[in-house]
Amino acid sequence: MPGIVENESYCLHLARAIGIASSDATIIRAERRKAIAILRYDRYLTSSGQIQRVHQEDFAQANQFPPGRKYERGTVTGVTLPILLCTARHFSPVDALALLDQLIFNILVANTDAHAKNYSLLLPIGATPRLAPLYDVSTVLPWSQVNQHLAQTIAGKKRKPGDMAPWHWEDIARAGGFRPADVQSRVVELVDAMVAQRVAVSDTVSAMPASTKGYVEEAASLIEENALRIVDRL
Repeated sequence: MPGIVENESYCLHLARAIGIASSDATIIRAERRKAIAILRYDRYLTSSGQIQRVHQEDFAQANQFPPGRKYERGTVTGVTLPILLCTARHFSPVDALALLDQLIFNILVANTDAHAKNYSLLLPIGATPRLAPLYDVSTVLPWSQVNQHLAQTIAGKKRKPGDMAPWHWEDIARAGGFRPADVQSRVVELVDAMVAQRVAVSDTVSAMPASTKGYVEEAASLIEENALRIVDRL
C-alpha cells in the first residue's frame, strides 16, 4: 500500500505521544525500497550481557483460538469483543485500562485490522502477565479498497469506525465491565490529546530517513477527521 510505512510509523508515534505504550518505530531505506523498522520489546539484556527472550502470547493463543479464527467473522466464529476485553482478567488493573486504551485508539485511527493476534500479553519469568505494547497499527482510510469495517462486531453488527455512536461505546463498556460514562470520557480525552500532538508527531515522522511528508500528512489528516467525527457524536 502506498505510504504504509509512514502511516504505521505515524500511528505508533501518535499512540506513544498520547500516553499509550507502543512499539518504537522508524523508517529506513533498504536499497530501492523503504521499510519500517521496529525495536523488539520482547528481549532484554541480563546483568551478564546475555539476551533474554520474554515469552509473548497473542490474544488468540491466550484464549485457545487457532490463527484462522483471529477475526470474529468467519466460517466459525472467532474472537469476539467480550472475549478480547475479558483477557484483561490476566492483567493488573493498570494494564486492563491500557488494553481499553489500545482498543479505543484502534477505533479512533480506523485500524480495522485490529484482530485478536494484534493484541498480546507478555509472560516474564516469575512475574505477572503484562500487556504488550501496541503494535501493527495503521489507518485504512487512505485506501477505500481495504476492508473498512472493524475486526469485531459492536452491538451485534459490523461497524465502520466513523459510524461509532454513544450506544456503541456503551456496548464496549458493558463487554469490558466498565462504566459507560468513563469509557466515553476516555474517548474524549484521547481525541483531545491526538489533536494536540498531531503537528509534533507529523514533524517527527516526516523527518525520518526515507519518509515522505505527503503520506504522513495524509494519514494525520484522515485520522484526525475520523476521531473528531466520533467525538462529535458523544
